[in-house]
Amino acid sequence: MLRSLHQYLLTGENRRNTFATLIVLFTFGFFHWNTDPEACGNDPVATTRRSTPLMYVSVDLPKPKPPATLVNIENSLPQNQGPAAPSVVTIPTEPASEATPSPEGTILTGRWALKASQDRLQLGRELLEKTPDYSAQFRRQERVNDELLDPEVMHLKVRHEPFSFYMKWTEGDRGRQLIFVKGQNDDKVLIQPGGVAGRLTGTIAMAADDARVMAVSRYPANYAGLLELTKKILSYHEANLKLATGITSEMRDGESFDNRPCFLTTIVYENPSIHPDYCKSLILIDKELSIPVSVRNYTWVDGQTPATTDEECLLEHYSFTDLQINTQLSDNDFSKQKYKMR
Repeated sequence: MLRSLHQYLLTGENRRNTFATLIVLFTFGFFHWNTDPEACGNDPVATTRRSTPLMYVSVDLPKPKPPATLVNIENSLPQNQGPAAPSVVTIPTEPASEATPSPEGTILTGRWALKASQDRLQLGRELLEKTPDYSAQFRRQERVNDELLDPEVMHLKVRHEPFSFYMKWTEGDRGRQLIFVKGQNDDKVLIQPGGVAGRLTGTIAMAADDARVMAVSRYPANYAGLLELTKKILSYHEANLKLATGITSEMRDGESFDNRPCFLTTIVYENPSIHPDYCKSLILIDKELSIPVSVRNYTWVDGQTPATTDEECLLEHYSFTDLQINTQLSDNDFSKQKYKMR
């Protein structure tokens, strides 16, 4: 049988057919062993084997430019200025109905500045209303009866519920102490003067607006703390936003106070008919807490203009440093016994 098959395949015309068949089989065999076939419908790119792992390269994309604003007021409080000036374009006096632009990295002017400052301070007010207590170093300088008094520095503790505060003077009437607790002592403040006078008189209970208190302060004694200050500034902002003319305002980023980043809101009034007490206000707002940490208000003085105000025109200056929030103050922190007040 093998001899017959051999004669059939390798003789005559059949020999060429046999060689052709062998060539075709060899070709299919070669491709079968040297390729990796894929099923129909697979993604050949996704399934290709790689001999080395992929390397991912991080690319820094360009940051968006901050919104441009208009600068139309002098830089009235020299603080830490950034190296690069913000871009400048004209913006309308009346802002559009969209949300107030963010003051981050910019200078806002006009009603936009007032509105942005108002929005920030409202956040600060809400934060303070939720804050049980805090302590700080409080600096105060005021003009009373046309006389600019010497600066005072005091250690301040405040509790919001019930409203209570304690002050001890470290500069000024050094050693003076004051305690107020709403609902106690007939809502009077307890005051012990500093020095020899305090040892002789002991603690004195006075009404918050007693003439002796108002002789050395622009406000009643129970008007104290960041929350009351924030409310007062917000009331002025609300009134200023209703004015069509006679006021120039700016909100500037890039300032600092007590080594903390701040916004600076500057408000300038054209004449005393716009605001009888203030010709210029400078308000530093802590960027993280949105609370006013420094406020300077200047008054009208003959021969002076808002652009040339100096300490001669200072009406009031308040600042808060070393601020510590939620210090777990107790009733004992607002008691005479703790501070040995007689």
